[in-house]
Amino acid sequence: MGSDPIGSDPGKVMIVAGESSGDLHGGHLARALQTARPNLKLFGLGGSAMREAGVEILADPTRIAVIGLVEVIQHLPAFRKLFRQAVQALDERRPDLVVLIDYPGFNLRFAREVKRRGIRLLYYISPQIWAWDPGRIHAIKRLVDRMLVVFPFEKEMYERHGVPVTFVGHPLIDQVKPTLTRLETLQRLGLEEGLPIVGLLPGSREVEVRRILPPLLGTAERMQEKLPSTARFLLIKAPHLPWKLYREILDRSSLKPKVVERWDYDGIYACDLVLVASGTATLECALLERPMLILYKTSWPTYLVSRLAIRIPMIGLVNVLAGEKVAPEFIQHRANPEAIARAALELWGSADRRDAMKAAFRKIRQSLGAPGASDRAAQAVLAELRVR
Repeated sequence: MGSDPIGSDPGKVMIVAGESSGDLHGGHLARALQTARPNLKLFGLGGSAMREAGVEILADPTRIAVIGLVEVIQHLPAFRKLFRQAVQALDERRPDLVVLIDYPGFNLRFAREVKRRGIRLLYYISPQIWAWDPGRIHAIKRLVDRMLVVFPFEKEMYERHGVPVTFVGHPLIDQVKPTLTRLETLQRLGLEEGLPIVGLLPGSREVEVRRILPPLLGTAERMQEKLPSTARFLLIKAPHLPWKLYREILDRSSLKPKVVERWDYDGIYACDLVLVASGTATLECALLERPMLILYKTSWPTYLVSRLAIRIPMIGLVNVLAGEKVAPEFIQHRANPEAIARAALELWGSADRRDAMKAAFRKIRQSLGAPGASDRAAQAVLAELRVR
């Protein structure tokens, strides 16, 4: 992609991402923007990925990434401080364009402040209004100049409601690639080829790990009793979370999994089967064609509120994209080790089911567009800058 100079005024873009996945996408977007227009000024809220991509980070919301009603209430003072910092940046720096990335609880409220100041606004990675609270589409239509969406059905949804929208494809298509062969990874981990390898992915937030890792370990303990004695379990650690968090939980378990400390895709690719917390990680595992079971646990107040709000029968992203329950889901009280282990062993024992799951994952990949999503998103951002 070539440069796109616009004279002496390169433009100022504020990017706001609040969670690790949004920060990662923001980092790739920033690199694509700087490739196209090297003198573009980028600043905003985000984490290490955006900072490393050259974005001036004014505050880092990823440090307090939480999920659930109870957890959000507990962190309200920190969120209010972040919000004040973001609004102050609008007033002091007067960006030509604001790009919001996912993080709807914060970003839709912030969008009102952007609109009041007459600043153009793009929203990249849509809130999941197709899953819960569809009424938010009316606020989006009123506040957002253009949606940049990563799923094709989102484009159709926004078009039906008269919201300007561009389907750019999913950036994970470019990002989710192993760097080593499976054999090379096994050798790096000190494992032999031919062993049953089960991956444990308990999420990327501290509260998720505290709630989900214990039943994952309990599931693995029960699987270990049935699988050959050579079976191995890989715990994929979120790199930004402290070791102490995992050690406290592991010390209470008889299982001693091998811990993969680097969050790359080699460890996941080496697995024959993964037990994964619901979220973006399910799509990452699908793009690597790893058969999976999906589980999730949250606080009971959050769960009960969510059950009233959620409008779709499945919560696993891969199942939503497939339009059917391709991967079994174990949510809240159903996320118990006995039930998960039983289903995991059944899946392990059926090559036909695993092959069918992989075929469904290939269809999902095909639906997510061609490579180059971050570049297309960057071009959409630059197009908005030209009409400011």
